[in-house]
Amino acid sequence: MSDDIPELKPARPDAGGSETKTYMPRLPWRWIGGLGLFLALSIGTCHIRDRQETDALRSTVMKAYNEQLLPVAERYQDVAQKIRANTAGAASRPAETYIDPRLKLDALGQGKGLYLRLPSTAVVKTPEQVSSASLDMPPDAIARCLGLAPLPVPELFARGGFLEKEWIERANDADSVLKLRVVAEELKQRSKRDLPFLADAVKAEWFFLVLERGDNRRDAPVDAFLWDLKSNKLLLSSHAKAKGTLVSARIAVSGSKPGNYASGAQTGAAQDCSIASQLRALAGEAPATFASPAPEPQKALQEYARSLLGDGGASDGGSAVDAGSLK
Repeated sequence: MSDDIPELKPARPDAGGSETKTYMPRLPWRWIGGLGLFLALSIGTCHIRDRQETDALRSTVMKAYNEQLLPVAERYQDVAQKIRANTAGAASRPAETYIDPRLKLDALGQGKGLYLRLPSTAVVKTPEQVSSASLDMPPDAIARCLGLAPLPVPELFARGGFLEKEWIERANDADSVLKLRVVAEELKQRSKRDLPFLADAVKAEWFFLVLERGDNRRDAPVDAFLWDLKSNKLLLSSHAKAKGTLVSARIAVSGSKPGNYASGAQTGAAQDCSIASQLRALAGEAPATFASPAPEPQKALQEYARSLLGDGGASDGGSAVDAGSLK
């Protein structure tokens, strides 16, 4: 019975082109090769087209930047560099008293200026750290008490980021159409929204800096600096400590109920105006001070009534006025 079993042989691919069935099907190499070549050509063509479109869009963006924004960008970069360098330098050392003899504080109000105040907690060791340290600057009254209305430096930095060299370099290095479209749209929107402010701000003629050397301006001194942005020369530097208070006052109007006196002794405006007054004194103007305490309100009103009525208690040809009615 064992003689009837055929000999087992391993299956082999038919390499001779026999029409008999084999375990390995024949592959359509011609179609596979043609399809691969087609895909390679398609991908290469798309890549070339994408690169051409990227180069064309980059050229359009850079042309618009150079023709429309470059003059403002160059002036912005110059002003920003001076602000950063002068602020970092001032933060590294205490202020020394100095005043340019030609400086007239009242004349500054006729020109444009920029203002920055930094607290002692701000980390300013290098010019690059000034931008981020300046972004959180609460308002104060120092410049207003000097009669100035400068533009805030934090707003200059916040709006002018797209005019920085780093921004346009990143735009120039963008390697895809999608990235460049985002750059082009941002450039369009920010030019429309921020360029009017920046074009005006870069015309600034002076830069006013106040550095707080303590936790607040009431108890700790400040260092004040003023530069001419055109020549980048220091015009004023001073170490000042606030020592003024606000004097409250009210006017009584017939038919209205008088309110309470508001104390201004602890308000920021009191200290700010005191600092400004000391800067004016440095520039040759006498600071405003109070040499005596304010009179009592009731006594002051009675004396004012007596001055109107005279000794006889009534004015000539007029009706008498009761001093008690002025209480």
